[in-house]
Amino acid sequence: MELVTLKTPRVMETRFEIGNSEFLLTKLDYPERLDEMGALRVLAWKDEQGISHDFFSHKSWLDEDDLRAHHWVISHNKVIVAAARLSFHKEYSSVPHADLFDESLIAKYGTGPYASLNRLVVAPEYRGKGFSTLLDEARINYAATNGAKMIIAQPVASRIKSLEELGFLYLGKIKPLYQMPERQIYFMIKEISN
Repeated sequence: MELVTLKTPRVMETRFEIGNSEFLLTKLDYPERLDEMGALRVLAWKDEQGISHDFFSHKSWLDEDDLRAHHWVISHNKVIVAAARLSFHKEYSSVPHADLFDESLIAKYGTGPYASLNRLVVAPEYRGKGFSTLLDEARINYAATNGAKMIIAQPVASRIKSLEELGFLYLGKIKPLYQMPERQIYFMIKEISN
């Protein structure tokens, strides 16, 4: 996979090919394509094990954190096939789902400002192509160059190994999200050395 980065005053795009298909990784400006990202979250997760079928009967999954977050998408033929967000927080208490993990357990690793990786989603037919790693790397680089001292991730089990390969430390389990009541979520951190 060869990555070619194009910078314009407003947008950073990276074009890459897999097989004979061209994809585009783009950092969006709010509120560009937010509704499409919310719809992709439902489409990609509605058939997963351990989710709330009532919650995922909606057409879209968006929350107020989406309004303050930075968003990246991977598109193919102008259709979003993967998306992820990154949010910045001065205090741990404002990190999404902060109430589900004991803040004192991360105190020995440092303090904020924090960045939070969340809402990573890849359409089922595009999984296994490395899109999660591309989205992780883009968000980690952005967080590191924009003042974060620590990055927090709350992945499912299948994402732990890939995040460890990117320098994250596994700290334990968190309480389940109400949207995914029977799906275990984990807590990981990455310190940023500036």
